[in-house]
Amino acid sequence: MKAVKRMVIVIFSFFLVSSWNLSYAQIEDEFGLEEEPQNETCMPEILQTIYDVQFAEMEEISDTDLRKWYSFGSEYFKNKNYEAALPYLWNVFLAGKYRADYAVRKIAESYFNLKYADSTLLACYRGLEKYPDQTTLHYFAGFLQDNLGRYRCAIPHYEALVTANPQEKNYLEKLAFLYLKDENDKAIEIQQQLVDLEPSNSEYNSRLADYINHFLGPGGALEAHMNAWKSNPDNIELALRAGKAAYDAGRYRDAMDPLSRAIAKDSKNVEAYEFRAMCCEGAENYSAAIADYKKIVDLEAENAKIMCAIATDYKHLHQFANAKYWVNRALQARPGYGLAYITMAEIYEAAVVYCQNSEKRGRKYDDGLV
Repeated sequence: MKAVKRMVIVIFSFFLVSSWNLSYAQIEDEFGLEEEPQNETCMPEILQTIYDVQFAEMEEISDTDLRKWYSFGSEYFKNKNYEAALPYLWNVFLAGKYRADYAVRKIAESYFNLKYADSTLLACYRGLEKYPDQTTLHYFAGFLQDNLGRYRCAIPHYEALVTANPQEKNYLEKLAFLYLKDENDKAIEIQQQLVDLEPSNSEYNSRLADYINHFLGPGGALEAHMNAWKSNPDNIELALRAGKAAYDAGRYRDAMDPLSRAIAKDSKNVEAYEFRAMCCEGAENYSAAIADYKKIVDLEAENAKIMCAIATDYKHLHQFANAKYWVNRALQARPGYGLAYITMAEIYEAAVVYCQNSEKRGRKYDDGLV
């Protein structure tokens, strides 16, 4: 009866491990991982294996047995015969004495190489219970949890990896991104560590600016965007980001240098001209803004929005005839364009106020008609 009961336990344990392995044989990647909904459960529900049952049946185990098992398991492992290595390595780990920490690391790596995602996680969590500083186990657990879509479960493992390897850029990059997914502003701190490691890396600087922008708003990212651009001043995309960040922060003069550099590198960059023109407007340098807007019209002859912007700037210069000319050009390019009519109305309104002030008089009947 006792033997039958043991056999039931063995079969039951084997069924649990096998069925758990098969549950991940879906599609997605080489592990067959399919992203799972985010939840609070990170560890496998069942951590027992068939090897626990078999080990419990053993009688007295000598040091010679442990050394022999570890030698056999390691040899099979070295020759990539992972299935054969596992029973020996599990026995060494479960004994908890001779090289148990090395054994569980090889167990996890064996399952990983066999593409048994579930069993890899089981081995990792079993091992981390006894050896919480085992970086190999943290790596496998973090990698799999991340690829399963359980990014919160992956974070503690990458935190451990960064603590153990503070200059390993791959771990820092991954942890920063996981923090971003978790809406945790620690992403900024970790990304800053990357920038400190490679100050001239424009990608690191640009990402830092993006993280700052995400958590602190556009103005908070100005310095990071500027540093990113300065690390690679010929990069047009970085120059545009720096210019936009300065514009968003109301730092119009600071925006001029990167935007002008972008234009020097690409004289047909409409976006750079437009942002530089808007910065000129912010600084009330309307003539310079008009010059940039006209460059855009030279490149995009039917751009009615830019024509209206030119008209508005001429309005600010009190050159109302020129302003009306550009509104009419906008309507020719885009008949019925609502912005053009609004701009024309604003021109008439401004003209009335200008005439009243220049003639030092009050409002007249004709002014009301206008």
